[in-house]
This record gives sequence, structure tokens and C-alpha cells, in this order.
Amino acid sequence: MDQERKNNWRCQECSSKQPKSDNTNTPVRTTYRPMVSGDDTNVEEESNITVRTKKQRSKSDTNDSYIKEDSLRSIIKQEITDTIKQLVSEHLTNIASQVTGFHESLAFFSKKYDELMQTVKERNEVIQSLIQKNDNLSSQVRSLTERIEQIEQNMRAPNVEINGIPEHKSENLLKTIEQLGFAIENPLGDNDVLHVSRIAKLNKESDRPRSVIVKLRSQRRRDELLAAVTKFNKKNPDNKLNSEHLGIGGRRVPVYVSEHLTPKNKHLHAAARKKAKETGAKFVWVRDGRIFVRKHEQSHAIYIKHEESLKLIV
Repeated sequence: MDQERKNNWRCQECSSKQPKSDNTNTPVRTTYRPMVSGDDTNVEEESNITVRTKKQRSKSDTNDSYIKEDSLRSIIKQEITDTIKQLVSEHLTNIASQVTGFHESLAFFSKKYDELMQTVKERNEVIQSLIQKNDNLSSQVRSLTERIEQIEQNMRAPNVEINGIPEHKSENLLKTIEQLGFAIENPLGDNDVLHVSRIAKLNKESDRPRSVIVKLRSQRRRDELLAAVTKFNKKNPDNKLNSEHLGIGGRRVPVYVSEHLTPKNKHLHAAARKKAKETGAKFVWVRDGRIFVRKHEQSHAIYIKHEESLKLIV
């Protein structure tokens, strides 16, 4: 290598630092213009400064740096779907838990309902049994009541009840009854009348005199007396048996002689007479403690045993 080339030789590092060409008109440097004044050294130094620009990204690099719209939509859609699935799953789990609870509650109430129905069934059987027993007992009580009523009526068989006799403080009922026998032409002897007295009123507010009960020696004697009274009234339709025939002074009042009925039969007799008046039935009478109604002469007699029998009077 000759001397000239040795003087111009540069190492690789120095060679890389030396510009390969004039950088006067580089893009970042203004076009070289001679300075009018100033230090030439400064101008030369400024003219040798190289300003490197940053490398601009290409359009394709910019597009790649952003997520595509379709991909974003897919991601959002997937997130929403996952969220909805999670929420639905939680709600379904909650609903399933509630349904399980409802099923258990329903099973519990169903069991209790079955137990209750079984209890009700047993109670109904007991009630039906009690109803049957009650009906039987009611029937027995009704039968016993009728028997007692019949016994009481039979005990009154020899008696007659007289209504309408005026009351006096000094009255002698035995003499009055004897006078009644003479009036109807059926005299009563000393042995015929066993007892005579007045009884309390059923209706204490009534102004009628108390009834007189006469106990005769037999039912046959009672029937004879009643028949004589009926005969007398038929014989004297304009002057039926009254207080004047018994020797009682004052205002003349009717006197009625009938069988001595129990309170129940008296009530039934009054109801039968009221019903007969409403329906136009002509005849109502008592025979041996039993009450009968007849619509007219050609009709059959109706036995009034109890209040339900009143419906037969039409």
C-alpha cells in the first residue's frame, strides 16, 4: 500500500460514521443558502448536522394494531352470551331449589291432608253412628212419652171436667155437682162422686173461672153423665146447660162438661177445633181421651194423634 492510501485509510467503525454523501438537502434540513454574515465555522458545523426522522408506520401496520369490528362484535356477543348463560343458570338453579322446596311442602301438606281426611272419615263414621243412636233414642223417647201420656190419660178416665161454673168464696162444689145431675136427669149418688175440686188455670191472665174436676167411681159412670149432658143440650137447643140450671144466681153463663184431658191433649184439641173452623169441618169430639174430626156427615172420622195429623184436615 502506498503512502497516499495509507493516509486516507479509515477503520470500519470510522468509515460507518462518515456520511456517504452530502446531507445538505436532507428532508429535515432546509435548503442550503449562503449566510450573509456570521462565522463561517458555525455555518459549516450546522450544515453538517444530520437529523434522523422516525420511521413511519405503514397503513397495514396501523390496521393490524387495532381489533377488527367483526372480531369485537364476536367478543362482545360471546361475553353477553356467557353472562346471560350464567345468569340464567343461577336463576334456574334458584328456581329448581324453590321447586324442590315446593315439592317437599306439597308432599307434607298432601300427607297432612290424607291424615285429615282419614280423621274426618272416622269422625263421620262416629257421627253417623251417633245419629243412628240418637234416632233410636228419639224414637224410644217418643214411644215412652206417648205411653206416659196414655197412662196419664187413663188415670183421668173416670173424671169429668166442667168449665164455666162461676166461682164464689162460700161455694159448695159437691152440692153444685149433685144439682147438675138433677138438671140433666142423671142423679149422682153419694158413692158416685169420689172427689171434686178446682184446678189452676193454664193461662193465669184469663178471666174465666177455674175448671172443676169431678172424679167419679168409674169410667162407665162418667160416660153415662156425658151422654146425659149431650142429650139435655140436644133436647134444649135454645137453653143449653148453663149456670142457672145449677142453681147459681147472677148472670147466666154456659156450662160445658167434657172428659178430663191431659195438658197435651187439651192443646191438641184446641188446635183441632181451630183447624176445623178454618177448613169448614163440622164435627170435633173426644172419645176416651182421643180426638176426632169429621168434615161432614158422610166423611170418615180423622183421628188426631199428634200435631202432624192436623194436616189431614183439609
